[in-house]
Amino acid sequence: MEPRVLLIVLTMVSTLRAQGNQCNECCKLPEDPICHDPRLEVFYEFQDQWPTGFVMTPCGRKFACYPASIDPLNTNDGCNGKYAMAELIDCREIPYPNLCMNNPYGGVINYSTCPPTTKGLRHHFISVITIVYVKEGNIILCLDVGRARDCKQVLYQGSLGGTKVVALNLCNDCVERIYYFDANVATPTSYLRSMAVDPKRNVAYIADGAKSTIIVLDLCTGKSYIAFQGDKTLLPIPNFLPTIIGQPLYNVGNSTCGPCGNIVVGALAFGVSMVTLSPDGKLLYYSQISGRLLYSLCTQALLDKLPSSEVAKTVRYHGKKGVSFTILCDQRGRVWSGFAENDGITVYNPNCPFARNFMYIRDPRLNIPFSFTEGEDGNIYFIDDSLSGVAVSYPGTGLPFVDRRKKPYVVFRFKSPCESLCPSFCDPATLGLQVCSCGC
Repeated sequence: MEPRVLLIVLTMVSTLRAQGNQCNECCKLPEDPICHDPRLEVFYEFQDQWPTGFVMTPCGRKFACYPASIDPLNTNDGCNGKYAMAELIDCREIPYPNLCMNNPYGGVINYSTCPPTTKGLRHHFISVITIVYVKEGNIILCLDVGRARDCKQVLYQGSLGGTKVVALNLCNDCVERIYYFDANVATPTSYLRSMAVDPKRNVAYIADGAKSTIIVLDLCTGKSYIAFQGDKTLLPIPNFLPTIIGQPLYNVGNSTCGPCGNIVVGALAFGVSMVTLSPDGKLLYYSQISGRLLYSLCTQALLDKLPSSEVAKTVRYHGKKGVSFTILCDQRGRVWSGFAENDGITVYNPNCPFARNFMYIRDPRLNIPFSFTEGEDGNIYFIDDSLSGVAVSYPGTGLPFVDRRKKPYVVFRFKSPCESLCPSFCDPATLGLQVCSCGC
């Protein structure tokens, strides 16, 4: 090539490169503005077992629960000292109400049968998945699934007496009462997942995610019954596959006894799994894990023991809330939910004239918000425990049963807003803007 031609070519390349750099600097393409939200505060960090439930009393006592039905590392074998319920004291988790109740002789799984089964331990914890603080009476109600899994990742069936609700009296740190379920209410394959308590009527509403039913428990008589079943709003959406942090969330497990078992990979198949009450106790909001929709029904229909076909007539649809494992109706009647696929928290406000469902917080630290609870201090607390990384979750590639969680597991909190939280045409546009606490 002639020197003059070569010089012209090099000049053109240099000019184009300079123009490209200038365009990249001045014409920045739109991007997701997500960043750390300063409204979120890290309140507590778990360094030991994997938690799913958290409550704090008005005097500041903190409690958490650790289900063996999801994480085999929470399963007590009689020797490992694993606990299902703990009080959080000075950055430590202490078995509550005592070590004995959390440490049954021989562990929680019966290996004398094939397949093994979960023992029907009536006076010991097995797998506490949800805890609810009841100010009236100063008690904590602990929902024990009564099912556990071991390192083979088999979720073993329950036995009569193992599935229960335990009332713990915080005044004397003792068991006040234990509620058991009849065999036709909580079956060996039931998976009682969430509980909402109405202290005025002395009832608890419990969601069975495996059977897609809503159970009513009378806290006075101890009697329970299936109050709502068979409706499509209770059932899991077929082939439901959420995407968390850019990866699909499959369910994986072993289905048989034996040295290797039979690995099964499939979509999440949990029906109604989260419930919460309106402040007046007249509405029960509910949703499935395998779904993104929010519903409500009239609690009076459940208490009157109406047929499910009649209860279904009171069901109302409230739009999409996002993928979540828990919901909370606060004292202002707003329903908070995680939005795992968008690293956020949504709120449903029934008092808004339009746009009743909207995103309130987005933060890259959020995985799957779990166990919302409203404190007496004006804060809303929730756990983020790296749920999508548990060994029973599968991202679609790589080896199954790999624990991808990262510690610490965290309790976040944020101030419950006093404002109406209703969008307005007079408000400034927020599209593309961000509330950020770092230099992103």
